Amino acid sequence: MSIIKRFLAVVTEPQFKLARDLTAMAIADGQVTTEEKEALSTICHLEGIDENKLTEALHGGYDKVDEEMPNTRQAKESYLRDLIKLIGSDGYAAPQEVYLFQIVASRMGLNQMDVIGLFLLFATRQYFKGDMGAKILASFLKNYIDPKAKTEKDNRENLRAIYDTIASNTEVSRDEELDKTILRQNLTRATETFLENTILMKEFANVGIDFSLMAKQEEMKVFKKYTL
Repeated sequence: MSIIKRFLAVVTEPQFKLARDLTAMAIADGQVTTEEKEALSTICHLEGIDENKLTEALHGGYDKVDEEMPNTRQAKESYLRDLIKLIGSDGYAAPQEVYLFQIVASRMGLNQMDVIGLFLLFATRQYFKGDMGAKILASFLKNYIDPKAKTEKDNRENLRAIYDTIASNTEVSRDEELDKTILRQNLTRATETFLENTILMKEFANVGIDFSLMAKQEEMKVFKKYTL
């Protein structure tokens, strides 16, 4: 079953009602980007779904959405992890699926880099069998990191932004040395996740770019930015 058909099914499936309601709210108050609106239209066209019916299905029954919304970071990540599993059910994360996910995540107060972090954490072997997680992560990251569609400069800047988000969200204490150690561990863990993605590594190797070196260089730049 395709993502949009599953998404439409949330009208009657309680476990995904929140996704429907949050998306409906975003559409209703105009907090959907032009790109996201185009994505929704594209999905309807590809799936042969009446766009008016989709809009009608989304607009309604979300008067109690605030009561249902997860109110802790852990609860939000748990819910979004389930949506990532849903997106990854076919082993691929299409751009349109990512847009839907971003709408829901943004209504929960998460930004795009938070979303990347979630995919880095959850699109792994821990949650997906075989290399499915790697495929999902690679296809999702193409919105930000892509050796063919983006220049090396763009890829470096986006990598740096990801590391910067990790660094800015790393908790600090009064122990400077401990903070440095924790920050280094968090940044290194993100790099290791990237490097474990053989699909991503191979795509960069095919265009003659050492992604491992690039990632480690950008990781170090951000580490120095926050520790010097």
